[in-house]
Amino acid sequence: MVNKLYVYILLLLIAADTTELHQLFKLPILFEHFAEHKQRDESVSLMDFLSMHYWGDDLNDNDNDRDMQLPFKKMDAHSAHVFFLPVVRTITIKSHFEALNKAYPLYRQSFIPDPALAAPFRPPCA
Repeated sequence: MVNKLYVYILLLLIAADTTELHQLFKLPILFEHFAEHKQRDESVSLMDFLSMHYWGDDLNDNDNDRDMQLPFKKMDAHSAHVFFLPVVRTITIKSHFEALNKAYPLYRQSFIPDPALAAPFRPPCA
């Protein structure tokens, strides 16, 4: 159970680093900035705020630096190289061989049968 938890945490960290998932960590800034807009204008709803900052024209309220801190407002171009190297295990094999003294007969053509004579459809014999 604990090992699975470690694996899930590791996968989350890798995904947050190699994808744009880390932008979700900026969500508190989104809600803080929404509260700032709510203090200025009480009639601003969350949908108005999102459409103003993401889908439409932003008001010229001189908070562009704060706007660019919002999640998914600008994309970061970075790459992370993750290498998983297997554990190196060395295996020692003791070589052991015995010399076999076996006499083999000489190769003769007469030991190899003619495949045409063993076939079921063979040429007629005279």
